[in-house]
Amino acid sequence: MLTLRQRLRGYWVESLLAALAATIATLAIAVFAERRLGGVGLFVPLILVAAALLVRRPIAAVSLAVAMPILCEGPTFGIPAMTKLYNPVFKQLTALDLLLAFAALAVALDLIRRRRQPHLPAALGFPLMLIALAMAAGLAVTLGDGGSMRDTIFSMHVLGYLLVLPIAIVNLDLDRDQLLMLLKGALALALLKAALGLIVMATGGSVELDGGTHLTYYEPTANWLIMIAFLGTIAALVGGMPRERWMVIAVPLLLTAIVLSYRRSFWIASVLGLLLVLLLGTTRRGRRVLVPVAGLVAIAIWVVGSIEFQAQTPLAHRVQSLAPSRIETNAEDRYRLDERVNVIAEIKRHPISGIGLQEGWRATERGLPVEHQDGRLYVHFALLWWWMKLGILGVIAFLSVLLGAMVLAWQTWRNNREPLFRCFGLASVCGVLGLLAVETTASFTGVDARFTVVFATQLGLLAVLQRGIVTSPAGGSLATAGGRNR
Repeated sequence: MLTLRQRLRGYWVESLLAALAATIATLAIAVFAERRLGGVGLFVPLILVAAALLVRRPIAAVSLAVAMPILCEGPTFGIPAMTKLYNPVFKQLTALDLLLAFAALAVALDLIRRRRQPHLPAALGFPLMLIALAMAAGLAVTLGDGGSMRDTIFSMHVLGYLLVLPIAIVNLDLDRDQLLMLLKGALALALLKAALGLIVMATGGSVELDGGTHLTYYEPTANWLIMIAFLGTIAALVGGMPRERWMVIAVPLLLTAIVLSYRRSFWIASVLGLLLVLLLGTTRRGRRVLVPVAGLVAIAIWVVGSIEFQAQTPLAHRVQSLAPSRIETNAEDRYRLDERVNVIAEIKRHPISGIGLQEGWRATERGLPVEHQDGRLYVHFALLWWWMKLGILGVIAFLSVLLGAMVLAWQTWRNNREPLFRCFGLASVCGVLGLLAVETTASFTGVDARFTVVFATQLGLLAVLQRGIVTSPAGGSLATAGGRNR
C-alpha cells in the first residue's frame, strides 16, 4: 500500500512538473513573440498548438491555407484587420506564404508517413515544368543584371504558388465524398463573399469609384470565385440538375455582386462565360461546337467593347466607359494604352531573355498621364508581364498553364457522371476562356497573390477530377467515367 502511494505521489509530481514546464515555455514564447510581433504575438502559442494538430491533417491544412486568402480581403475592402495576412513577415514573405508552406509540408509528411507515392498528371506536369524553367531563366537574368539572389527568390514567391499548390492538392488522399464537400464548401464561400460584399458596399466601407460610388470587390479573387460559382450554378440549371431552393437565392445574389463590382473585365468574362455555358451545356455535339465557341468569344468581346450608353447612372457610366472613344479620354485607361506601348518597346529590346524580376520598364516611347507606386514593375496585360519578366519561356509557360487548365476542365466535364463535378468542369472551361479576356486588361495569374492561390487550387482540383475516377472512402475506387456527351 505504501509503495502504491509513493508511485501515485511520484506520478502526480511528474505531471505537475510537466505542466509547470509547459506553462513556463508557453509564457516565454508568448513574451518573446509579443516583443517581436506586438499584440499578435500573444496568439503564437495557440498557433503552435493548432499547427501541431493540423500537420497530421493535410486536407484541413490545405483547406485553411486556401480559405484564408479568400476570406481576408486586401486594403480596398474597408476591414483593416483582414490585411494583416498580407503584411510582410520577412522581406517580401507574408503570413500567407508561411501558411501555404505549412500546408505543403503537411502533405509531404503525409506522403512519407503513409508511404504513398507522389504523382502528377501529365496535363498538369508539363505546364508546371515550363513555369519552373521560366522562373529559373528569370532568376538567371536578374542575377546577371546584379540582382540579389535572396531578394530575387523572395520576389518569385507568388509564381511559386502555381508550382506548389496544384502538386499538394493532387497528392492529397481525397475520396468522392471529400471532393464533394470541398466543392460545396467553395460554393458556400462564394455565396458568403457575395453577401458580405453587398453588405460592406451598402455601409460605405468599400473602395469608391469616381463620383463616390462604392463597389463590392475591387480585387480579382472574390470576383473570380463568385463568377465561377455563378457559371457553375447556371450550368446546373441548364444541365438538368434538380432545381433546389438555394439556387433561387444564389443566382441573383452572385450576379448582383458581379455587376456591382464595376469591374469591366469581369463583366466581359461573365458575359462570355454565360453564353458559353448556355451553348456548351445545352448541346450534345461536344468538340464540334468549338469553332462557334471561338467565334462567339471574339464577337462578344467586340460587341461589349463597342456599345455606347447615354444614361447617367454609375452603372451606365461604367458600361459606357467600355466604348473605345471613352477609353481615349479616360486618364487611367489612357495610362494603360501608353504603358502597353512602352512595355512592348521594352520587350523588343529583350525579346528572348526579358528584363528580369526586379527591373522595371522604361517610358521611352510615350509619356505617361499619371504615375503609380511600383507601376513600372507591373503591366496591365498578363501575357506581356510574363514575357517582360521571364522572357520567351514565360510566354510559353503562361499560355501552357491556361491551355492546361482548359484541357483539365474539359476532361472533368466530359469524364464524370457526378453532376457537381461536371458543373465545376464546365464552369471552369468557360471561366478560363473569360480569363483570357480579363488578363488583357490586368495581370493576375502568377502576379496577384490571392488570385493565384485560388487559381492554383482550381488547377489542382481539376487535375484530380479529370481522371473520372476517385478513391472511395472504403479504399476501393468509384468509376465515374462514362457520362460523356456525344
